[in-house]
Amino acid sequence: MLAESFRLVTARLIPRPSRCKQAALLLPLLILAGCGGSGHPKAARWETISTDSFRFQAPHGWPWHTRQGIVAASNDSELVQVAPFPLAKTYTTALFGKVQRELMTRMRTVAQQTDGRLTGRNDVTVAGIKSHLYDVTVGDHVDEYTFVLRGKREFQLLCRRKKSNAAPFCEHLLATFKL
Repeated sequence: MLAESFRLVTARLIPRPSRCKQAALLLPLLILAGCGGSGHPKAARWETISTDSFRFQAPHGWPWHTRQGIVAASNDSELVQVAPFPLAKTYTTALFGKVQRELMTRMRTVAQQTDGRLTGRNDVTVAGIKSHLYDVTVGDHVDEYTFVLRGKREFQLLCRRKKSNAAPFCEHLLATFKL
């Protein structure tokens, strides 16, 4: 009994060779296929933020501000920020390993103070300079700290993103940061 019922239902749904019925089924599909634009993802728009000593790009439309030399742009809980600091001694690339140990200690402290955990460390090149990157996971966010050292200056780049978000703005911050 069930097999016969299903056969009847499916038989009614399959169009007969009549061109009118086929066109009637095809027309809504063609209309739906045309909806939604070109099918290409919308290109991200960026805004250049400049100071006397550095510049970078943040997502267009994110409000930004400068306070005590720190420049930040944010949207809800997500953030890109650059903070310049003076160094006590001149940094050279020969100090890279020694600085890495010191930064690891500092980042463990930061993770502890924010009730987070240090979840990643990497070497990256930013503005042509070999730099240190650390990930601190705090709740549902990841804070990516990048330390760019040059001469007697440290530039701390911070990008806060949702853990579930790949966040192209974090990669873009590193790619567009210039001294």
